[in-house]
Amino acid sequence: MNVITIEADQLSAKWVGCYGCEAAHTPNLDALARRGVRFANAFSNHPVCMPARASTITGRSAQHHGVFYNGWELGTDVPTFPGLLQHAGVQTFGVGKYHLECHSRGAYNDVRKYGFDRAETTEDIRAGDWLDWVEREHPDCAEAALATVWPMPHLVSYGPDGRNLRQEAIAARAKLAVGGGASRPYVSPIPERACQTRWVGDRAIAMVRERDLARPFFLKMSFVDPHDPYDPPARFVELIDRERIPAPIRTEDAGVLGVVHRLRANRFVGNHADLTDAQWIDLRQHYLASLAFLDEQVGRLLAYLDEAGLADDTAILFFSDHGDMMGDHGLPTKGAWHFDACCRVPMILTVPGQLGGRVVGQIVTNLDVFPTVLALAGVPCAVPIEGESLLPLSVGESLDRPDAALVESYGSYGDEYGPFRARSVMTPEARLTRFEDGHGLLFDLAEDPDETVSLYDRPDQQGLKCRLQGTMLDLITRQSVHLPRRHKHPIGGH
Repeated sequence: MNVITIEADQLSAKWVGCYGCEAAHTPNLDALARRGVRFANAFSNHPVCMPARASTITGRSAQHHGVFYNGWELGTDVPTFPGLLQHAGVQTFGVGKYHLECHSRGAYNDVRKYGFDRAETTEDIRAGDWLDWVEREHPDCAEAALATVWPMPHLVSYGPDGRNLRQEAIAARAKLAVGGGASRPYVSPIPERACQTRWVGDRAIAMVRERDLARPFFLKMSFVDPHDPYDPPARFVELIDRERIPAPIRTEDAGVLGVVHRLRANRFVGNHADLTDAQWIDLRQHYLASLAFLDEQVGRLLAYLDEAGLADDTAILFFSDHGDMMGDHGLPTKGAWHFDACCRVPMILTVPGQLGGRVVGQIVTNLDVFPTVLALAGVPCAVPIEGESLLPLSVGESLDRPDAALVESYGSYGDEYGPFRARSVMTPEARLTRFEDGHGLLFDLAEDPDETVSLYDRPDQQGLKCRLQGTMLDLITRQSVHLPRRHKHPIGGH
């Protein structure tokens, strides 16, 4: 069987239509869920970009793949599931965002070393394969594309001619007045036909079309959207009804606010502290519009699979690396803030021949992607990993493991101490978070699904707290069994 994984970046489950978001415009993802299985409680085991992606591709947590936070790159001595597929004779293709190498090191990432026969990449910084394609195929859009490029220091010598792309990007941004960031969204200045998200859709379809027809294939289709700066084309912003967008979750609880205030010691987090609900709704509208743009590309791929007669031979797994707080409790994006919006991600699996419309409540994680893809492709998993295949759950069976997930953070935006290191245990009924600075959070999710009242220091809740601490220790022990620990040194920045 052919297998396609579709990965979003920074997408919370709570923002997808089939997960209950009334403001979302996700008809294709919703249709995928109706055709397949929707995992209601899927979590990112490490809700920061590079650690999460390293865990997904290796099936191992940070202690075993060595990527503890952004800036620590994945080595080639840890097995990856594309590598095992490749070794078994499956064609392996990839297009879009990988973020297994540092943005600060270079614009061209040769990710074929992770097991891809063919790969075309585009990352947050927007230089590299996508930008070169725009300049080559859509020269009339080149200046607008340049205006969205992150002016990284290494871009002073870009490409074979060593051009100063950094200066060009700064000049284009100033000329076109392109601003933005995690607190100031904007409409893309680039025509849709040349946008990064459209390019991912185009190239994914092209790779499937150009495959060797005699061999099964695996395709990784990976988007940067809906990651900040939340800059979709205007057409998609107009699809999102602002009146249906919920305001951020707020609380007056001292336990929650104490943690939030400590997190705001980080400058990036603190810059969002004074945003109003109206400003967050503006951000949310652009975020949901970016998701709608992504959803349209998923629809284009699904239509091509039907047209090419591949739908009955191709399994699809959709997920995200982690979520985005989008202003809940006044917090932006992702990191060591282990709230629902940051850690719970969409996970949708469609398998030809299986009944669709099933919703699975048992907790799963991104560690389960590795064995699931191998099982779908019929390739044995001959290396030690921590995840388990989702196929039994997809047909109504259960997994023989605790219905709980361990979520860890060791640093976010260069912070490696205090509240920026945290461990959480997620269960369907409750969540416990312990920070390195000694503070913690405890939520009874049955009574408080929005996580607004922390029970961590309540004397009458110490029994629940102790039970969850025991579950956490059990998960940590399971994480360590049969797998050697690795210690790596950082290579670069975000």
